[in-house]
Amino acid sequence: MDHVLKFNIKKNGLLSSLPYLGKYAMAIIASYFADRLLRSGRLSVTVTRKAFTTFAVLTPAFLMVIQAFCGEDAVVTVVVFTASLFFNGAVTAGYLSNGLDIAPNFSGTIFGMANTLSSFGGWLSTKIVAILTNEQQTFAQWRYVFWILVGTYAAGALVYLLLGSGELQRWNSVEEEAVNGGGKEMQPLKKDEKEVLA
Repeated sequence: MDHVLKFNIKKNGLLSSLPYLGKYAMAIIASYFADRLLRSGRLSVTVTRKAFTTFAVLTPAFLMVIQAFCGEDAVVTVVVFTASLFFNGAVTAGYLSNGLDIAPNFSGTIFGMANTLSSFGGWLSTKIVAILTNEQQTFAQWRYVFWILVGTYAAGALVYLLLGSGELQRWNSVEEEAVNGGGKEMQPLKKDEKEVLA
C-alpha cells in the first residue's frame, strides 16, 4: 500500500484495520448460520464445514484475481482486501471449528498443530513476498504475489473438499481398559487395614 498506492499506513489506521473488523463480523455471521443449518438437520457436519470453508477460501481467491488485474486503483484495492478478509471470516464456521467435530478430546492439540502449520505458512509467505518484491516495489511484482495467493487458496479448498470430514473419529475415544489397566489396581495405594493395625 505504501509503495504502490502511496498510502501512508501509519496515518491510515482505519484502512489497515477495516479488513480485520470485517473478518470478525463475518465470523459471527457465518457461525450463526452454520449453527442454524446444523440444528435444523438440513446439512451434515461434514457438508456444513466444507461449504463454509469453500466459500471462505474461494471467494478471496476470486477477489485476488480482481486485485491482480485492477489493483493499481487505490479504491479497488481497499474494497478488494476488505471484502477478501470479510469473506474469509467464514472459516470460523468451516475448518476452524472442525477439530471440535472430529475429536473433541484432542481439539486443543489439533488446533495447536494446525496453528503451528499456518504460522509457518505466514512466516514463509513474508519471505516469498520479500524475494518477489525486493527493491522492485511495483504493481507488476505484486501481481505475482496475488497469483500465488489465488493458487494457494484454490489448492487449500480442493484438499479440504477431498479430505475434510466432520465425523467423530475413532481415535477420539480412548479405551477405558487401556486407561485404568482393566479395572484392576496395579499397585495398591495403601496397605490393607488389618496389616496396618497389626
